[in-house]
Amino acid sequence: MQLTHKKFFTTSLPFILASISVPLIGAVDTAVVGRLGNYHFINSVALGSVIFSTIFWLFNFLGLTASGFASQSLGRNDPEEELYAFLRGTLLAAGIGLVIVILQRFIFAAAVYFFNPPQQTLLYMRQYFNIIIFTVPCALFYQTAQGWLAGIMQVKLSVAVGLTANIANVVLAFILVYGFSLGVAGVAAAAAIANILACLLALYGFFKHKPCSLRIINPSRLFHGPDFARLLNCSSHLAIRTLCMLIMINTFMSQSSAFGGEILAANSILMQIQYVMGDVFAGFSQAAAIYAGIAAGERNSALLTATLKISAVQSMIAALAQSAVYYLYRSDIIAVFTRQPEILNTACRYDLFIAVFPLLSALGIVYYGVFNGTLQTTPICISMLLTAAAYLTVKTTLVPILANSGLWLAFLVFYVARTGFLLMFVPSFIKKFPYNN
Repeated sequence: MQLTHKKFFTTSLPFILASISVPLIGAVDTAVVGRLGNYHFINSVALGSVIFSTIFWLFNFLGLTASGFASQSLGRNDPEEELYAFLRGTLLAAGIGLVIVILQRFIFAAAVYFFNPPQQTLLYMRQYFNIIIFTVPCALFYQTAQGWLAGIMQVKLSVAVGLTANIANVVLAFILVYGFSLGVAGVAAAAAIANILACLLALYGFFKHKPCSLRIINPSRLFHGPDFARLLNCSSHLAIRTLCMLIMINTFMSQSSAFGGEILAANSILMQIQYVMGDVFAGFSQAAAIYAGIAAGERNSALLTATLKISAVQSMIAALAQSAVYYLYRSDIIAVFTRQPEILNTACRYDLFIAVFPLLSALGIVYYGVFNGTLQTTPICISMLLTAAAYLTVKTTLVPILANSGLWLAFLVFYVARTGFLLMFVPSFIKKFPYNN
């Protein structure tokens, strides 16, 4: 396979649209409740979203590993292993989802202890949590199946599944909040229904594009020790990576809450904007993971080199464009989320931190996909542990001195460190190809 800029961008674009739609849901939810005239609505949805983002991000290795194993099986032209990649991943996802439902009381109690929200915020936060929690198994199954579909190059279907569910979420949120006056409960119900819809659409995608008949399933091969060990090894590395991300996000939100309701609301709005920006690069990262995985399956070093070069160029162009557009229109963008003057003014005091975020984060996010697609997950794990240590050091040092500005500086340090530490592994990553997986 020969990779060109046009081909890479054509593959990336659907992923970018799908990736943006995920944080756009949180952004729309924040904007919907932000116009109801009470910052407790914003804060309850923001903190409730963090709980579920924590769960979904902590276990997003399910979709990532399913994509990596599927793309390498595709590169080796092994349809049976493509099928087993789906089955192993989705069985693991369903099991984890059921455990989360069983442990829901402990999860919510831990979140309350960590965030320590005001009583009125806690009331709405509990309402939000209790509605969505039972659909977590559906969401984890959907994430895994969507990653698998992407790995076997069913990009349009993978994206269509996600976009359909996300659009339904947004539409239902408006209807339930403004049409039925359900407030925070309406936002939560929209998300729960979208999770169920996504699960059903993912099942449809699997049965439409399953690589071979289900009759070939052999339980001894499905639960083959070395294959499961390899899956769990990669998954554990990616879980540690995600845990480091969650340490940053959750300590950021916890510290924001400690600064008071207005700072928390302002930081929540800026973080929603950051999520949209970051997920543009996540789209490039997913495309890079697919082509890198195929390169590993084919043992094609030229394809791997092209993936590294093309993904770097396109992501940095996108970073420059994002920073420029946000800098020019930042006041208008923030105003979309709330009409409350005190929150607007607070957000505008810190908005320049978001303007430089794309330039500092792009390459680290995109190259993460290349490492993941080739299932070279040890460098991801090590680099993220170092990144988390750098972030916590800066946060501990600067927040007592600079307050919220120190918190945002620590946030940027996280992404600078993430990029820098991962790039340190690129020379050895290239030298070791082809990999013995």
